Amino acid sequence: MKKGSFTLYDGKLRFSVVCVLVGFVFLSVCLRLAYLQLLRGEELGKMAERQVELRQRGNTPRGRIVDRNGAELASSIMAKTLTANPYRIHEAAGKGMDVVKAAGLLAPVLGMRPEKLYDILTDKEMYFRYVKRSLEPKEYQAAAKIIAENKFAGFNFIEESKRYYVKKNVAAQVLGFVGDDDIGRYGIELELDSILRGARTFGSQRVDAEGRPIVPGQVQGKEEIPLATVHLTLDSKMQYILEDAMDDALVRTHAVGAAAIIMDPYTGEILGMVSRPTFDPNEYWRYPQNSWLNKTISMVYEPGSVFKPIVGCAGLSEGIVTPDTVFQDDGSIRIADRVIHNWDNEGKGPVPFSEVIKFSINTGMVQLGMQLKAKRLIDYSKRFGFGRPTGIDLPGEESGILYDPDEMYDPDVATMAIGQGIAITPLQALRAISAIANGGELLQPYIIKKVTAPNGEVIKEGKKKVVRSVITPQVAAQMRDMMEKVVSEGGGKTAAIKGYRIAGKTGTAEKLAEEGGYAAGKYIASFVGFVPADKPVYAMIVILDTPKGAFYGSQVSAPIFRDTLQQILVAKGIQPQDGSALPSLAELSGKNKSGPRKEEARPLPRLQLLPDGRVQLPDCTGIDLRYAAELLQQGQLRLKPYGHGRAYKQQPAAGSIVQAGSTVEIWFR
Repeated sequence: MKKGSFTLYDGKLRFSVVCVLVGFVFLSVCLRLAYLQLLRGEELGKMAERQVELRQRGNTPRGRIVDRNGAELASSIMAKTLTANPYRIHEAAGKGMDVVKAAGLLAPVLGMRPEKLYDILTDKEMYFRYVKRSLEPKEYQAAAKIIAENKFAGFNFIEESKRYYVKKNVAAQVLGFVGDDDIGRYGIELELDSILRGARTFGSQRVDAEGRPIVPGQVQGKEEIPLATVHLTLDSKMQYILEDAMDDALVRTHAVGAAAIIMDPYTGEILGMVSRPTFDPNEYWRYPQNSWLNKTISMVYEPGSVFKPIVGCAGLSEGIVTPDTVFQDDGSIRIADRVIHNWDNEGKGPVPFSEVIKFSINTGMVQLGMQLKAKRLIDYSKRFGFGRPTGIDLPGEESGILYDPDEMYDPDVATMAIGQGIAITPLQALRAISAIANGGELLQPYIIKKVTAPNGEVIKEGKKKVVRSVITPQVAAQMRDMMEKVVSEGGGKTAAIKGYRIAGKTGTAEKLAEEGGYAAGKYIASFVGFVPADKPVYAMIVILDTPKGAFYGSQVSAPIFRDTLQQILVAKGIQPQDGSALPSLAELSGKNKSGPRKEEARPLPRLQLLPDGRVQLPDCTGIDLRYAAELLQQGQLRLKPYGHGRAYKQQPAAGSIVQAGSTVEIWFR
């Protein structure tokens, strides 16, 4: 056969080669498919799913915080947050999307500057940026409409927990607040963050090639986990009265700050706790950071004469004095190189110890302190809880400052006996005086009454805890009698309430300067006491920081103590001990306030409680968030608020009949 011609043999060979090649390709494809399906099938399936699904992470709402009677103080709802994928937006811009237009349209409805929003959207190295968190309903609706109508790519809405403090600044420092990350930052929110914080949740949403949701708002697999409720020992009614009293005091005295606490002296429960200046935790970022601090546990100051009952108890316990022991009062006394004067520079001559307490005589207290000496003074101070935190279930508590007895000189002993040279917190002072009130038991104060699971099970419960017995009931009774005379006959007459036996002690101390020493002309005015004197129900302390004009505790703090406790006694129906008729709260408000509260000018709508336990809803239009919460609590209903300001819409509608425990949604603007 000639060279180069086609033969049958050549055809068979070529056919065989082609078959081998085809077989090899087919086998390769099968092996590749087997590899992809069997070995990487699950992985690739997830990758494919991710291309058409947008996974979202969020939180469930935080647990509620309520007062001792179930009145809601803090609650959460789920709010929309707008996010952006700048990398995807950069890709979309290359295909014709106008980023400048997107920023210009969205910025006004989000309350942002267009330049700032544009910078966020053009941060093309990033795959995720928050645009604005916790949108108000009207912001979300407007932004969603703009994004949908203009087919802007790279935007997404996720749900996050938004915290509402329904009574605004009431107990603000006690409650604290949460940051944008839903983590508690101060107060109870920080102390119980692990209990209150919402659980992490995940959901998915179908999207197109540009990352836009195919069905906006439809998230699959999302769950909400009910969380625990924290019940505080606070009484909202008492808290309101105390807050109003301290606000009024700041206006009248022009003080730079204030602190006040009401406590049950027999259990250690905190019934009211106020710190000034204050803030609205709904908008905490608008206030200076010093307003976030709880002065009742973080303010460290020299107690002044409020400390004298503690020194007196030490003298009585050690048998150095009795109420009738006589001291010589010459108006001043020299200890080494220091001369200590009475507050009025007057001397009363020979006086019994009961008069020393009643009239707050410095010379008599110095003589007692010198007999006690340094070690016993410090020992009794520690026994009464000074120099260390009280252990209250709140973050940020200070320890105070005590001398080292081995380093004390006679002048240090003398000044400590009149409440100078040491530093304490308001809560430490009230706890120590409460030990005198209850017969000698030093208690650990607490503000968390209990924590309950969604099913009502008690997870954690606050209980009375006796730290130690500090004095005998006999010594406590002797000091109570002397402190009662402070109010009925001595320097604390301005704290007297007609018909009630009040025991207390005034205090006026020079204010410590930041650079050391004392600040000229600046004082801390205080009053601490309890009622009734023989078997106390309430113990209370009032402190004013740097009042202008009058600055003695008897002039500025004692009247606040009187007016506040009188309203509380009336509100709680605690009858006067001499049979006098109780005045009404309206009469007291008119007497004690310079004008009516704004909220009292408009009466609340009224719920109608039906015989079968259901509730007929009123028209809530026009009322604010605090009133709405108070109103619904009367019918054991839960409030789910949207926005701020005055109510303009509600669901269910006015007149609807609902079961107790139902949720009522109200929109505010």
